[in-house]
Amino acid sequence: MSKKNKKGFTLIELVAVLVIMAIIALIVTPLVMSIIRKAKIAADKRSVDAYGRSIELAIAGYLMDTGTIPTSISQLTIEYSGDEVVCSTTQLKSDSSIYLAGCTVGGRSVEGYTYGKEEASPTYTAYEVGDEVTYNNVDYYVIKDSGANESTVTLLKAEPLTVAEVNQYGAGHVNRYTSASVGTANNKNGYGGMAYYTSATCGYNGTDWVFDGCTTDYAQSEVKYAVDAWKTAQAPQATEARLITINEVVSLGYDNTCIEEGWCEPSANVPTWLYNSNYLYWTMSQHNDEASVVWYVNSDGNLYNGFHTVGYDGSVRPVITLSKTNISS
Repeated sequence: MSKKNKKGFTLIELVAVLVIMAIIALIVTPLVMSIIRKAKIAADKRSVDAYGRSIELAIAGYLMDTGTIPTSISQLTIEYSGDEVVCSTTQLKSDSSIYLAGCTVGGRSVEGYTYGKEEASPTYTAYEVGDEVTYNNVDYYVIKDSGANESTVTLLKAEPLTVAEVNQYGAGHVNRYTSASVGTANNKNGYGGMAYYTSATCGYNGTDWVFDGCTTDYAQSEVKYAVDAWKTAQAPQATEARLITINEVVSLGYDNTCIEEGWCEPSANVPTWLYNSNYLYWTMSQHNDEASVVWYVNSDGNLYNGFHTVGYDGSVRPVITLSKTNISS
């Protein structure tokens, strides 16, 4: 009876096989990991794209509902159900599309991937202080502009409101002072800083000055009522309408140390359009926080503080903040 020769792997052969398998693993593993990584990145990019398209659909819906393009993503209801997408840059563009950059998906960076094209920052006309511009057929002077990167500009009305306009827009709130009506209840709000009032007790009672009910806060003043009503009728596109501040006046050429003295004299640096011999006008700044005294620009260019009537010819000269796109060329 013959014996069959049974032979297994030798230790050397087993070691050789293991070495070969290790070498194959060293070669294949990075390739597999790279494929997995690329697949994840591709999936994350698709998530960013899906998120971007979801936002654009939400913008389209918002536009149909309101007729306007949203200015903030917080205004939108976005229907997106994938992994959480967070982008450091989210730009709602004027053509109702969107630009996303610096995004992460589920906390993973998408390696600089962007959705859409970045909209170039618009440039605007840069105005110099003192430039005369026109809005709504009314002339204004530029008192502040930050240049071509800013879309708005601050303007001082070239001429103050007329007495008729003060009476019209401040009807029932700011009344013109006349010597025949001194001391009447309807005109107690007609004196200088005391038009910054919240009560009919603030003013002249026919014998003496009464400061009860006066306020140093322009936001609570009755003269603000007239300015706001004028804005609604004559400057509806302005984002703000108010009186000029004493600091704004001084910044246009005065020596600011004079404010402490309570009187400022114009120098050669003070532009002539800032004052006019035909009128004086108020600022919105009280002197030393006194409810009875307001800073004003006198007809000779001097800055004073004291009592003056709202209805005094030209006492209300509004300042507005306006988009440059509304200025006539």
